Amino acid sequence: MSGWRHQLPVYSPVSPVAVLAGLRAVITDGHPRRAERPVLELLRDRYQPKATLLTESGTAALTGALSGALGDRRGVAVAIPAFSCYDLATAAAGAGASVVLYDTDPHSLAPDLASVRAALGRGATVVVVAHLYGCPVDLVEVNRLAAEAGAIVIEDAAQAAGATVHGRPAGGQASLAVLSFGRGKGLTGGSGGALLAYDAAGARVVERLRGALRKPRRGWPELVAITAQLILERPTLYALPAALPFLRLGQTIYREPRALRAPSALSYPVIAATWALAEREVAVRRRNAARLLVELRRHPGFDTIRTPLHTQPGYLRLPVLASPGVRRAAANAMAKRLGVAPGYPKALCDLEPLSARCLNRDAGFPGSRLLAARLCTLPTHSRLAAQDLTRLEHWIRAVGAL
Repeated sequence: MSGWRHQLPVYSPVSPVAVLAGLRAVITDGHPRRAERPVLELLRDRYQPKATLLTESGTAALTGALSGALGDRRGVAVAIPAFSCYDLATAAAGAGASVVLYDTDPHSLAPDLASVRAALGRGATVVVVAHLYGCPVDLVEVNRLAAEAGAIVIEDAAQAAGATVHGRPAGGQASLAVLSFGRGKGLTGGSGGALLAYDAAGARVVERLRGALRKPRRGWPELVAITAQLILERPTLYALPAALPFLRLGQTIYREPRALRAPSALSYPVIAATWALAEREVAVRRRNAARLLVELRRHPGFDTIRTPLHTQPGYLRLPVLASPGVRRAAANAMAKRLGVAPGYPKALCDLEPLSARCLNRDAGFPGSRLLAARLCTLPTHSRLAAQDLTRLEHWIRAVGAL
């Protein structure tokens, strides 16, 4: 493989039409209510929520959901998975919440129910459940446990990426759901997020937050980023930014909380323009994942993630539990050029910025720590050519016995 070719780890389709629509919106900074209407209609058609709030990012949507669910009860605990995106810790900090962590099943990426029960027993009044890498979680049992404890469930569907549960899009199983339209989430607006409410309690949270969002930014930085995304999405060109370590591409970074804002002017038209592209991308990701799974299951160095039979993953990326030797190989230069990457480097119980507000940091969390040590992910997106898939299969065979 040429050292100059570098595959994207994750890809959200963007078109010249979407970039031009974003440019027009940023220049005119026109009528936000009119601009948001098509996006709200698309979300209503797909998810059928009772109420919807659009935000600057998925993290902002989750921060708002936690703040609204907690109300004036500052310091009350929220339960979040001990293995997940660091933005969950950012959202908890932004909401001023104490945190009780619960463990994650390393073989399904679903909540460990005994651990969720223990978190509720420690006084958590909100439970956040995340769909990681497009692998869906069935929330039936979590909802039952939360209802018994009088807690609210928030479904973090920022990474759901087309996953379904019982034929319905992931992001419709709880009181509240969070979506993200960031540049690596399958459907992109350059930035942006949404908070969806499905019952009376969730709708009250959404209405409480409507007046709390600050004025949106015009979106010039997002325009630059999404234009660069369009230009650099080809593997031969992505090698340029990938070679610059100060950009920290693909690295997991904790970000400090930011004030809650409405989406930038750019987000609305870009989401609307890329909606159909993102829907078509899901089928490609599933097809590529199915091909790679055939090879992965032949080698003892890989343990594939199980999802419930009545669900269908969206495969934002293809996660696998790797042997220690394979995990080390996943971090080398060759694997990176193929788009292979390790998962989140730390469980949230070991994330220093969360330590001051975490009430059970010293608990075991064996599943989450195993995931931090062993999980790696493979690309699935439509920028993978036939030769890229063949090279990934060769890599799997080469390291699969480590």
